[in-house]
Parts: sequence; C-alpha cells; structure tokens
Amino acid sequence: MAEAVIEIVLGSLSSLAQNEIGLFLGFDQEFEKISSLLTTIKATLEDAEEKQFTDKAIQNWLQKLKDAAHVLDDILDECATKALELKYKG
Repeated sequence: MAEAVIEIVLGSLSSLAQNEIGLFLGFDQEFEKISSLLTTIKATLEDAEEKQFTDKAIQNWLQKLKDAAHVLDDILDECATKALELKYKG
C-alpha cells in the first residue's frame, strides 16, 4: 500500500520533469536525485510493510510517511499548476 503512494509521487515527478514545465522550473537537474531517493524509500517500505503487523512503531512510521508522500504529491500538483499559469500569462 505504501509503495503505491510512492508510485503516485514518482509518477507526478516524472510527469513534471518530462515536460517543459520541469525545464521551466529548473526541476530537470534534481529529478534523478529525487527519483533515486524515492526508489530507495520504496524498497525500504516493502520491508517495513511486512513488519508493521508486529511492530507498532513501524506501523506509526509508515502512516507518517504515507501522509508526507500525499503532501508531496499535492505540492507537485501545485507546482505544475503554477508553472502552467506563468507559462500562459507570460
């Protein structure tokens, strides 16, 4: 389940980076670094998901990470929207 959240965020990052909005924001330079980090987080999540049923601390950590990933996805959406607004105004 947590991996799905990371996949959504990776999809948002890919979409933003692969179009001219990413270039407009200077995002293309950071994309590879962020993508690699999220891939590492996804692998860690796969292990943590199995352990969450026996460890409440891991369960709590996973929920916080999922919440943070949703916030990140919202921020990326806002960035894409703002970049489009700037592109069409200017």
